[in-house]
Amino acid sequence: NYFMFLTAHTSAALLIATKITNPFLGLVLGILSHFILDFIPHGEDGAIANKAKTHKSMLMSMFYLALVDILIASIFLFIFFWQYQPDHYLIFFVTVFGSWLPDLAWGSVEMFKLKTFNWVVILHHKIHDLLDITYSIKYGLILQAAFIALMLFLIWN
Repeated sequence: NYFMFLTAHTSAALLIATKITNPFLGLVLGILSHFILDFIPHGEDGAIANKAKTHKSMLMSMFYLALVDILIASIFLFIFFWQYQPDHYLIFFVTVFGSWLPDLAWGSVEMFKLKTFNWVVILHHKIHDLLDITYSIKYGLILQAAFIALMLFLIWN
């Protein structure tokens, strides 16, 4: 299992949203950017799974981590709006939503057993496993932080 933070997906979506003017295109590109980023290995989250005694406790740990991630991504989004003040807020919200959508679908299958999105989970796993490269979550966090910094640099320069 791999864990890419929504903050990384959000930063890519915000960069995309600064370059387009169509909300539908933003949604599509947000979803595509999610899968492209998930293709890049971003750290084994086995540490979470190994510490959890049950599948449910692992899911709860990931849920709490995701809540913190969503909070940070939301703060990031708020700061971006406050500083950037885009003309078309809808494009930014829709693009970010699209970049979160695959993880939201995965979470709904895992947490609520909504089988409607099972195909997304299967696709997610296939994309994560395309490259057979694994490394510590520690290095994954460094990679993601560097990626977020690059996105910020590209947005504001």
